[in-house]
Amino acid sequence: MFTIRIKNKRIKIFNWIIFLTIIFLILYLFGSLIFMLPMFKKTYDYKLTKENYSIKSKITFKDEWFRCNVKEQYEIKAEDKLIKNALKKDLINDGFVKKKNVYVRVTKTSGTCKMKKVNYEKTHSNNYVVFKLNGEEKVDINYGSSYTDSYVTLKIGKEESKNIKINSNYNENKVGSYVISYTAFISNDYKQRLYRKVNVIDNEKPDIKLNGDLNLEIDYGSKYNEPGYTATDNYDGNITNKVKVKNTINNKKPGVYKITYKVKDSSNNVNTKERMVTVKEKTDSVNKKVTNIEVKDGITYVNGILIVNKTYDLPKDYDPKVNKQALKKLKELQADGKVLGLDLSLISGYRSYKTQEDLYNKYVEKDGEDIASTYSAKPGHSEHQTGLAFDVGSVDRSFENTNEAKWLEENAHLYGFIIRYPKGKTNITGYIYEPWHIRYLGVDTATKVKQSGLTLEEYLGIN
Repeated sequence: MFTIRIKNKRIKIFNWIIFLTIIFLILYLFGSLIFMLPMFKKTYDYKLTKENYSIKSKITFKDEWFRCNVKEQYEIKAEDKLIKNALKKDLINDGFVKKKNVYVRVTKTSGTCKMKKVNYEKTHSNNYVVFKLNGEEKVDINYGSSYTDSYVTLKIGKEESKNIKINSNYNENKVGSYVISYTAFISNDYKQRLYRKVNVIDNEKPDIKLNGDLNLEIDYGSKYNEPGYTATDNYDGNITNKVKVKNTINNKKPGVYKITYKVKDSSNNVNTKERMVTVKEKTDSVNKKVTNIEVKDGITYVNGILIVNKTYDLPKDYDPKVNKQALKKLKELQADGKVLGLDLSLISGYRSYKTQEDLYNKYVEKDGEDIASTYSAKPGHSEHQTGLAFDVGSVDRSFENTNEAKWLEENAHLYGFIIRYPKGKTNITGYIYEPWHIRYLGVDTATKVKQSGLTLEEYLGIN
C-alpha cells in the first residue's frame, strides 16, 4: 500500500506540471495574438504641400511586445529638380533609406505608441503648425547685386518660433541656380522643411568698342585695314576672341559697305556694333605714282621726306635723338598755346629702338598683337625713333574733344607739324586716330599736306 501511494502522488505532481505548462502556453499565445491583432496597428496617410514641392507621407504606428514600431514613408513629387534633390539629401541625412521610389525610416522605442500617435496627430493638425515662406518661392538676382533673404514664418500652437536652421549653397559671385533650405524643429522627432530657389542671372549685354572711326573711306582698289575692336563683359571679362566680324567690302566696287561686329557672352546675351566703309569712285583715287624714293643707310626718303610707317622701317641702330629744329618749333607751338590757356605739355618725344620694343611688347601682352598694332608701332616702325614726332597734351581718348586737340588740328601746320594719324584714315595709316601725335615736316611741306586733306602716305603716293 505504501508503494502505491507514493506512485499516485508522483502522478498527481506530474499532472499539475503539465496543466500549468499548458496554461502558460495558452496565455503566451493569447498575449501574442492580442499584440499582433490588426486593431493595434494604426496607419496615417498625409499629403503635404509646401510651397513649390509636395510629398505624400505615410506613417505606421505598431505596438509589438511593449515596443512602439514607427515606420515613416515619403514619396517625393517636387516640381523643381534642384529642390527635389535638396529634399532627397535632407531625408537621407535624417536617416531615411531609399527603397524604390520612396524614402523609409523605421524607429523602435520602448513603451506603447499611444503618446506618439497623439503627438503626431497634434503636430500635423491644420491649426497647430504654420510654416511658410516670406516673399517669393523663386527669386531672380542680377549678377553683381546683393540679395537679402525674406526668411520664413513659423508658429507652433499659435506661438512664434525661431527654432529654424537655414542651409544654402548660394554664391552671388557665380551665375547659376541655388537652393536655400529652412528646417523647422517642431518636436524632438519631427521636422518640417521649406525651400526657396534663388537664380543669379546675367542680363547685361557685353560691350563692344571699335577702334578708329565708325565711318571710314578707302580708295578704289585699296585694301581695307581693320582698325581693331575689343569686347568686354561684366561677368566673363575680356571676350574679344569671341567677336564675330562680318565684312562684305568689295574694294573694286564703289559704294557704302557695312561691317558687323557681333559677340555673345556665356549667358547668351548678344550685342552688335557696325562700322560703315565707303569705297570711293575710281576717279577719286589718289595717283600713287612714286616720283623719287631713296634709301640711304637703311633709311627711306620720299621726295626728300624721311618716311617711316608699317611698310618702311628704320635700322635698329638708328639713333638721331630729338631733332633740334623740330624741338624749337614745338616749344613755339606750346608757348603760343599757353597764351590761349591750352595745355600742350610734352608726353612723349624721341624713343630708341629698344624703348619702342619694350613698349610694344607690353601692349601685345595686354591686348594681343592685332589690337596692339592699331595704336602702337612695332620696333623700327615708330615715328618717335626719327626724333621728329611728339605726343602732346594727353594720350587719352578723351583728348579728342578738348580745345587743345581742336587747336592743334587747325594750327599745327603753322609751326611745321601735321596730325600724323588723322581721323577717318585708319585704313591708310594703319593706326587709330591720334589727335595728340604730331610730326614735323617744316612749315612749307606741312602746310601743303594740311591743305591737301590727305595723309602723308596719300600725299607722297606710297603705301
